[in-house]
Amino acid sequence: MSQSKSKPPASIEKWTTEDVHQWLMTVVKVHQSCADKFSEEEVLGESLLFFEKTDILDLGLKHGPAVKITSFLESLKAGSNHQSQLPAYVEKWTKEQVNQWLLQHVNVYSKYAARLLEEDVSGDCLVCFKKQDLLDLGVKSGPAVKILGELRQLNNKPEPTLQPILHTSNQTEATKPTHSELSLAQMTEIHQPESSDKTEPKRVEVVENEPKQAQLLSGKASKEEEIQQPQPQNVGRKKQTPVVTTVGPKISAIMTAEIQKTLDNLSEVDLKQFHFNLRINTTSSQTPIPQRKLASKDTMDTASLLIAHYGHMEALQVTIQTLRDINQNNLACELEKDTSRLKQHCPPTKGGKKEANQGEKLKALLTCGGNSLDNYDSFVVVVNKSSLEQVQYLQFLSKLKLFCVLDFDPNSAASGGLCHSYRQSRVANLHTATQFQGQTESVIKSLNLYKQTSWVFCNGRQDVDSDSNKELDYRNWLRKCCRDVEQLVSFICNPEVLLRGRCLIIFLLLSPVDTEKDPMFDIYRSFIKHIVEENVITICECQSTYLKWRKLILEKCDFDIDHLSISELTLSEINGTIMGLGPLSRSSGRLLPSSGASTVILKQKDEDLLTALDVLCINQCEKMYDENSSEFHEFRIKVEEEFYRGGKVKWWNFYFCDTDKEKLFVKREKYKNVKGMIRSQRRDSNICVLLNLFHHAGCGGTTLAMHVMWDLRREFRCAVLKDKTLPKTEVATQVLKLMKLESDKPSPVLLLVDDSKETENPNDLVNCIRNAAMEDNFNLNVDDAPNCKVIILNCVRSHSPKEQYRQHNQTQNQYITTSLTQEEQRDFEKKLKELKETHEKPENFYSFMIMKSNFDHKYIDGVAHNTLENFDRSTKEAKLFAFLALLNTYVAESEIALSLCEDFFGMKLIRLEEESVLDRMKPFSNLLIVDTVEEWGGYKGIRILHHTIASACLDELERSFSLKVSDIAMQMLHYDLFFSFGVVKHRLMLSIQRMLIERQRKKDGEDRELFSPLIEKIHSQQGRRTVQEIFVTASSRFEESASIPQALARYLYINERDFPEALKWAEKAKNIKDNPYTFDTIGQVHKSNLKSNIDREKQEKSRNPEDLHTNIKIATNGMKAFQRAQELADIADEPEGDDDQDSEDYPRKSYTIYGYVNMLEMAFLVFEILSRLPFFEERNPMKKMYLQSFLRGALKITNVHKEDNEINNRYAEIIKEHEPFLVKLKSEAKENFELLDRYFVYTKGNSEFDKTNHRKVCELFKKYVDLFCTTPEDIKKEQENKSHLNSKIDIEERKLFLEKNQADTFSGILQHLIKPAEDMERITECYAFLQQETVHQKQNMQVKINYILSSIVLYHQKPKSKHLKNTRHLSDLLREILQHVGLWYSFPDPYYLALLLFWPSPTEQNTEISKYVIAIRKSSQKHLSKLFRKRSTIAYFYLGKEQGLKRLVSKSKLDRSFLPKIPPDTLTQLWWNGDIFKEEVIISCLYRVSGTIEQGEVYANYGALKIPVRPARISGIRSGFSTEKVSFYLGFAINGPLAYDIKYEN
Repeated sequence: MSQSKSKPPASIEKWTTEDVHQWLMTVVKVHQSCADKFSEEEVLGESLLFFEKTDILDLGLKHGPAVKITSFLESLKAGSNHQSQLPAYVEKWTKEQVNQWLLQHVNVYSKYAARLLEEDVSGDCLVCFKKQDLLDLGVKSGPAVKILGELRQLNNKPEPTLQPILHTSNQTEATKPTHSELSLAQMTEIHQPESSDKTEPKRVEVVENEPKQAQLLSGKASKEEEIQQPQPQNVGRKKQTPVVTTVGPKISAIMTAEIQKTLDNLSEVDLKQFHFNLRINTTSSQTPIPQRKLASKDTMDTASLLIAHYGHMEALQVTIQTLRDINQNNLACELEKDTSRLKQHCPPTKGGKKEANQGEKLKALLTCGGNSLDNYDSFVVVVNKSSLEQVQYLQFLSKLKLFCVLDFDPNSAASGGLCHSYRQSRVANLHTATQFQGQTESVIKSLNLYKQTSWVFCNGRQDVDSDSNKELDYRNWLRKCCRDVEQLVSFICNPEVLLRGRCLIIFLLLSPVDTEKDPMFDIYRSFIKHIVEENVITICECQSTYLKWRKLILEKCDFDIDHLSISELTLSEINGTIMGLGPLSRSSGRLLPSSGASTVILKQKDEDLLTALDVLCINQCEKMYDENSSEFHEFRIKVEEEFYRGGKVKWWNFYFCDTDKEKLFVKREKYKNVKGMIRSQRRDSNICVLLNLFHHAGCGGTTLAMHVMWDLRREFRCAVLKDKTLPKTEVATQVLKLMKLESDKPSPVLLLVDDSKETENPNDLVNCIRNAAMEDNFNLNVDDAPNCKVIILNCVRSHSPKEQYRQHNQTQNQYITTSLTQEEQRDFEKKLKELKETHEKPENFYSFMIMKSNFDHKYIDGVAHNTLENFDRSTKEAKLFAFLALLNTYVAESEIALSLCEDFFGMKLIRLEEESVLDRMKPFSNLLIVDTVEEWGGYKGIRILHHTIASACLDELERSFSLKVSDIAMQMLHYDLFFSFGVVKHRLMLSIQRMLIERQRKKDGEDRELFSPLIEKIHSQQGRRTVQEIFVTASSRFEESASIPQALARYLYINERDFPEALKWAEKAKNIKDNPYTFDTIGQVHKSNLKSNIDREKQEKSRNPEDLHTNIKIATNGMKAFQRAQELADIADEPEGDDDQDSEDYPRKSYTIYGYVNMLEMAFLVFEILSRLPFFEERNPMKKMYLQSFLRGALKITNVHKEDNEINNRYAEIIKEHEPFLVKLKSEAKENFELLDRYFVYTKGNSEFDKTNHRKVCELFKKYVDLFCTTPEDIKKEQENKSHLNSKIDIEERKLFLEKNQADTFSGILQHLIKPAEDMERITECYAFLQQETVHQKQNMQVKINYILSSIVLYHQKPKSKHLKNTRHLSDLLREILQHVGLWYSFPDPYYLALLLFWPSPTEQNTEISKYVIAIRKSSQKHLSKLFRKRSTIAYFYLGKEQGLKRLVSKSKLDRSFLPKIPPDTLTQLWWNGDIFKEEVIISCLYRVSGTIEQGEVYANYGALKIPVRPARISGIRSGFSTEKVSFYLGFAINGPLAYDIKYEN
């Protein structure tokens, strides 16, 4: 096209298309076709200014010229001339010479060199390349950095010599051929160059009669091939034309083919004779080939075996001589004649000449061109039958991160097999293909995938004797097994299981695959249906086996695998090469501290079994790299940059700190406190101790904890809990395994639990570890307390860490906040100066800078404002950033999987690295980071650097762009992509659900806010309509989750008082999941509805009887819901794991007795409604008595005196209709009070939730007393009016008094140990009277039991009270009771008294006591077990040193010895961990009982009498069933005698 010759205008904006074309041709100097593209697309100067590389590529230009134009354009915009920093000769290189330099001097993987050649990267383009440009071409980071580094080195080196490279039409890996690589026909006819001006290369046809195997090695036999040397520049007329020749197969293949061609002429009998004579051959000095190797070999295998065993020339000589030995002289002569021309080209060495780069090729295939196996996330190996000789060279499998092995050898698990060998050093779970069928998540979880290797037997398993494990021939395998194995391949290739491009499939051919009728070939085809062929490589030692395999794939799949195959290395060489790849293995192994300041090696197999733990070793990070290499320096820079930008801290960060003491690693002020707190716990006698570190999100809490752990790794065996999905019992087992690993003596363990959600009941894991310690088979010596120790450091993210710290025992807790001390601020300033010396722009390390600024909101808001300045809410990038801002603000530890982001952008079809997503996210990418998420085998996730930045970005979006959080949430819920099936999507869905329903703890205590922070904010901004719309949309997304409709129901009944709508959603939740929490939500709706109606009716002046009818129906339905919730709670086991979210009070607190409490509340709401009726008015004493009588069932509603009017009559009709329900309320309330009384009295309260319920029950009991316990004045009036009823009135008066004071039950009396003695005297007097007056035998029995207990309690409050009887009297009365009730009484009360009064002493024995111990255990188990679920019982009395009742020491007396000298919380903690028994006050007044432990059971011994007792702390006894002498303190609980502070005599 025509071009303007005039100089373009100075201002680029004014350039025409001709000016742009001229600039490209004269300044940039690109090919005219490239410049023409710009003109065709009407690119003016003003458009050119906005062009980026991607825009140029969109024009159809290749990468080479696109990068060059981009580079010149950047210089043009900057107003400078483009200058290269490299030698001038580089810019003169053609693209072929660039290719030569890459292959001959840089030694990159040939596919990378071919890629640059394909994209027209000549020298003038190459000098403009940056790292990202190479990455965009598919070059991995390692080779990319190497290429750029070698380019820079050219400034300091002479110009490299470039040798021409011979290309073939279908060659995928360019290598320089030698004479020995040419075919036999070509060897004898090398074409000489002719003197000619022609530039057209001469083509030579492949010889038609050449053996097929030889043709195959050159590619497809039907294709023509050519080799052309690039023509030198400035060639004159007289110069030689390019040398043209034909590339043939390698010499080994040629020799093999020639020998096979000869052997093909032998009959079957002659071939057997040939094999026999090979055994006794003496032509070679080498050992003959064993007969077992020759058995059943065809001519091709025989030829390959000869070449492999003897080498090229010796194999030829042995073949010729053996043919003569069997009288095949003609064949021998013909072979000798045909091969005579090759002898000069064959070096006289043993074995064929190996392809020069086979070792490098193997490394490149396994490492993506790098030096470390870490480039792939996992490997899948498909292997067929192996021999014992081969197995010894397959140790490299133990080094690979194997996801699974598909094994077609049925003998593999037997001794000598490959699987058996692998399991000597690593853990592998043995599976069949059928086990991989089902939901992906459940398969992953049940088979322990990602955590341990899955070894899948694909054609039988001989070590298991069953028909289903028999090896099948091909026909039967195809019919019975093929589909299952193909489904297994489909499972493996699912991107949700193994991400595309991050897993390598290895076909390991250890035995021949002769035909396509082989399961190995079927499975290869199955794999390439799902993934690209480049993700599958072949490793094979036997050349003939490989050639057959390659030919099969070429013919049936139309794909040549040669560039993806290793076939010329021995298994020994393959093994050595792979074992030498990084990460390097230490010769000393990973070390753990052990007893006596020694160390032990952590074996890989042992570490495989610790799936829940990330173990920190003494020599962590040591000798993993050559620390003087540039590779290590770059690695260090990258790790530090990731951490200071906002990435998770790694052990490497602390290692760098240790190895370079001059560099500062900022420690928070509480570092020493936490370290000291941990060390101090080694003196504690408990096997497991929990320490809490409360911290604000993003203030360095986890970093602090890990730094302390790093510095204590020589004192403790340290580990981080990395898998929180495992049951706590399994975690406990693994922790104790770590404790005793490789040593007879246990070693202390420090376990970090990061951001635990267990803040409601953090002792669950503690209890599991204690229980496991007792059940395990290693000897935990309680006298060796410092070593028998597990210390759990529980990092708890909190909105109010200081307040939580104050609420706990401060000796076992610490906190850090977002407020820095002056010293910490100085350290951050110093660190910033250091970072400026080693890193570019450390000011952009925003996470670090936020802490340095002392979490200054102005700084954070400024970062958000500047980044979002050009935010365009319509773009996908902006939407994804808004989603991340929302998630990271409201959900801790949240991210979106990188693969999901790729899908979101539609980038999945082109295999790009993580940088591509970050590039796509510009200009927001400076606030983003890619982390590895440990779950599901580890995957990449993207998040905002710091949660404060995420929060500031949300505020900025609302302030500057009117984008509310509700808009973002709704947009997120509308994307199907986030809610379709998938493992990584499941985690995102959980995060979204938590964002909607998870409620935060209030700053002033244990209670939680009413709704999640997100819902609270949306409600305050936009109200009900938007909130309900979000919940309804979320409900359609989370169809199987009851939590969303539950949360909506709560919102509607609490905030909106829309009870019908709330009930609809509560019912929907119940229909999804039938459990205590969903029924409780229904009950709560009814309860709130009833309360609302009561409040409304109080404001109304007129009465409407229909309101009563409505309210009683609501109460009935609510009561049924709470009853059902309690029933389900009583029969269900404790929920595990994900069931937490179903609680109405999310996060879940155990339901336990919550239903009983709610039933009481409902009953009292009904009582309140009834007490406001005209004829039941509570203010009128007579009408109140009518109400009492009616509720007791003593008075029918028809007999109640009332005014005869329409309203009252209607009220009466309604009450009569519901009379069965109403008259049961009082008795049911009484039963619930008694049951709850036993719960609160007999068991230890574990949480603030229990305390809240206790307070609530106490308030309701006061109402109960006020309603049902008539005042003494009323009773006196009754006595005066009805003297003949005096006796009955006396009885009723005392019963009412007992009921009013909660002393009418056994558990109620025990509570009076801490109340005034005057009350107890009155209670005892009442029982003394009642036992004389009560006629009913069963009632009288309980009265007598309560009388005895009241006397014992009174004795401990006022020993000289006149109401006390002597001990003999109480004992005789108890014997009478026991004689009557026997050993099967419905409650443990009489047996508890028997323990108190009849427990033996050194001078007095009671042989019946063991019977009572068994009876109390059985009775409490039968009648109280649902209250005791996973809770410890309280001993109200302990055995002292005195006689009679004095020897019973009450817990209240012991408590008074400490109070008020120490705070109540501290005293509670002393009881909890058992340290109370170390106090002198306890030691001086309690009696230490002698006993034994036999078969794991504890006994108190009194002479020949052995009484079974339970250890109060399960960790107090050793496991192993050793019979030992012990001593302990004895306490009496409602479920039997308890042994405290057990000590072994030895």
